[in-house]
Amino acid sequence: MSQPPRRAFQIANGQGAGNIGDELMNRAFWDALPASVELEIEVFPNAALQREPYPPPHRYVTIDWEGRPSPSPAVPGLLVGDTPVTDTLGAPWPLGFLAPRLDAFHAAGLPVDALGIGVEPLRTAEGRALFAASFLPIRSWTVRSQRCRASLLELGVDPSRVAVGCDWAWLYRVHEDRSAWAAQVLRTAGWDGGTPLVLANVVNEIWSGRTDCKQALARALDRVTGAGAVVAFFCQEMRPGAFFDQAAAAEVRSAMKAPSLLVPPEYYTADEALALVSLASATLSSRYHLTVQSVLAGVVPLTLARSPKMTGLLEELGLAPVATLDEVDEDAVLRGLLATLDAGDAERQRLAAVRERLAARAARNLDLWPVEEGARAV
Repeated sequence: MSQPPRRAFQIANGQGAGNIGDELMNRAFWDALPASVELEIEVFPNAALQREPYPPPHRYVTIDWEGRPSPSPAVPGLLVGDTPVTDTLGAPWPLGFLAPRLDAFHAAGLPVDALGIGVEPLRTAEGRALFAASFLPIRSWTVRSQRCRASLLELGVDPSRVAVGCDWAWLYRVHEDRSAWAAQVLRTAGWDGGTPLVLANVVNEIWSGRTDCKQALARALDRVTGAGAVVAFFCQEMRPGAFFDQAAAAEVRSAMKAPSLLVPPEYYTADEALALVSLASATLSSRYHLTVQSVLAGVVPLTLARSPKMTGLLEELGLAPVATLDEVDEDAVLRGLLATLDAGDAERQRLAAVRERLAARAARNLDLWPVEEGARAV
């Protein structure tokens, strides 16, 4: 006699918002689930723009940008991937957004487990209060790194409830070779297919006012163009608006004297995004998951660190940040780009080995998810 499915509710944590990193994490997570698991998954409105359907047998519920409708829990909750514990962007997101959703599960007497998430030190009294009230009751935590574990323990989480896994994206494996498609996209954008390509991702968010830094970055990109490369801007977060990557790319491009290219800002599938990145000779990344994607695609990244999670990622990869979004030295960026363009097979092989180690850790992300609920029908 077959067992009834195990059911759980995946709380909104970025899926369907428009960030390709969320696609990598979530699809790797869904691929890793036992076949007996069926989820109800909250997605944001841009899920309708995602170029690949989300997989069955799960059920997807669209919520608006304010989080309506609120969950009415009938099964245990899951908080999956991303960095839900941070106040780098201020306490309202993500802590303030997630707190009432978590509270709904606590009030219903249903457990929540955090699987493969990031945790940053909380800097504000508001952030720490939100964590204590709504996040501390989470039943189990599997986190990206030892740094994340230390941050949780400092916030009062019982060490027995915390295990170290890794980011879900390290488990992602390509389902379909999209390299021919990607080459056509880049040719249409203006790349000749032979000139060394620097794929650049720049971020606004709370750093939108760092005009001097963007101008220094533009000068460095002008100089690498003068050295024989082509610069193409890639929007890892595809939404329009002043807060997001399209606006940041437009500002840097307008400050450049040399011509540059723009990859159309679409909600690419994970396979498409990896194919596009794989054709670059180097990437210049200011997003966590573009650095991850670069390594997954066999490309050496150069990273502008903008938060503790990115510093921790670079430590794991054995790489140094070239700048921050608060301070950009154009000479250092140029040297870093030229060195990255000249990186040989030895460096790519080293990063491939690191990737496998991190993937082995990510395979442990389900270790603390209790198995005794597996046969319970709801």
